[in-house]
Amino acid sequence: MNTEATTLNISNASPTAANAASDNVYSFSTTLRELRENLEPAMLRQRTGWHSKDGSPRTVDYVEWHTVADILDTTAPDWSHSVKDIRTIGEIAIVTVAITIGGITREGIGTGSAKSEIGIKKAEHDALKRAAVKFGIARDLYKNEERSREAPAEEERAEVSPVAASLSDMVTSKQLGMIRGLARQLHVNAETECSAEFNCSVTELSRRAASRFIDKLQAMQPAAQMRMAC
Repeated sequence: MNTEATTLNISNASPTAANAASDNVYSFSTTLRELRENLEPAMLRQRTGWHSKDGSPRTVDYVEWHTVADILDTTAPDWSHSVKDIRTIGEIAIVTVAITIGGITREGIGTGSAKSEIGIKKAEHDALKRAAVKFGIARDLYKNEERSREAPAEEERAEVSPVAASLSDMVTSKQLGMIRGLARQLHVNAETECSAEFNCSVTELSRRAASRFIDKLQAMQPAAQMRMAC
């Protein structure tokens, strides 16, 4: 953006137009500052992020999508949102949502299971929250969660949440194929085994957790073969 040209345009405009432009900039800056304010404790929810080696849960704070919408309604009543894209990769739904405030649009991406409407809605709600983060809402919560996932102590790496933290970290289609194939060979339900082991769906696994799950299923093969032999 050519700042000098913008400044000249405003300065050469009529006083009324220049004042209006200045007011709009001030209004948007004020809105951003208000959106970045710390959330009230009552707005926060907790969920299990991962388990420590002794099995005790480690919780992380998060905010629900409707709370984000309420904040936007109060702070930026002219806000709007739209679903820009829905696509699937295997059994994973990827939704892109755009939020517009004061003529400024920012987008976020969310993921969920493509096998159900609930999974697609989850992806949309996550995308809405991630777009809102780009305007400042709950940004500190996301920063704290990213720090805990990006830089765990070496001895605690195995405790990090098995759920993928980003699209690039999600279980690959090749891993999904191996998991489904091994589960069929073992005559077990992959979703049931994954839920028992990681407390999440197969399609939500990170690549690291998916590798661990594949190792577990492969380790189960000799025992299954012995049972069949008997």
